[in-house]
Amino acid sequence: MSFIFVTPMPHADAALSNARVRFPTPMVSTKIRRRLQVQASEGSSSTSVPLKVNDEDSWVSDESTIIQEVDVVQELESALLVACMHAGRGDDQSYRTNENVAAVNDAVEKLANVKTTNSSKTGTWRLAYASTPLVFRATPFYWLVGEMATNIFNVDAERDLFPLIGSLQEPLQANFGDIIQEVDGDLLRSRVQLSVLSGALSTTLVTTARTVPLTTTTSQAQVVVESSRVTQTPLSPILDAVDVPVESIFDAIGAASGKGASALKPVMRTIYTGEQVRVEEVQGVTMVFERQ
Repeated sequence: MSFIFVTPMPHADAALSNARVRFPTPMVSTKIRRRLQVQASEGSSSTSVPLKVNDEDSWVSDESTIIQEVDVVQELESALLVACMHAGRGDDQSYRTNENVAAVNDAVEKLANVKTTNSSKTGTWRLAYASTPLVFRATPFYWLVGEMATNIFNVDAERDLFPLIGSLQEPLQANFGDIIQEVDGDLLRSRVQLSVLSGALSTTLVTTARTVPLTTTTSQAQVVVESSRVTQTPLSPILDAVDVPVESIFDAIGAASGKGASALKPVMRTIYTGEQVRVEEVQGVTMVFERQ
């Protein structure tokens, strides 16, 4: 399946300079104007950006150019989501051609260079793409499992542990449904739908974590997994109310190993957060989430 980026706005593919897209376009939507007015009323510092008006090195300041920037960023976000749709979420490898994966990586790289977005992570996000076929790795619980395997037991989680877990999917006739992250400030709650035996048994794994920025100037944050529970099982609502104190248990494991609790704190690097998409990287896995 071939994939071609379509960016109807002129120069959208090549005009990212200093995290700003510069080109004049007269047509803008009322929706975008309204959102920009809201951002301005909330104290956004982006009041004007340079606009090139001819082929010379002359620039003028025009607030309408902000709208052009937002339009192009939206085009890039939409292009990423289309690329993810072509490449598949990860668990169906029949879509994973080199061309489709390259399209996703290209869109992520472009968005990584955009620094003008003021979008908040707060909201509900659905996994649209993971750079691994083992899509369960897009959840904080398995980030923690990976840290324990690597730092406590000296096991190569990428090479040995996660492929072993993934190999159980076929004999169990397991299928992962939606993988959802709910973000509210530093709170991150993950919901993973899972069915086994061809749907005879379904459940949802709910993991609650908090993020702790490593510094005030970095996009990296430690993820502290607090608790986990299994919901929507035949034993509901009994199990629904049972939270496993994951943080306490794994802190004890870290202390007993002599490496401390910090050895079990995965690091999440935010590559991009926008109106439609959010891109994160944990333990070498790139994940694209679509805002719901």
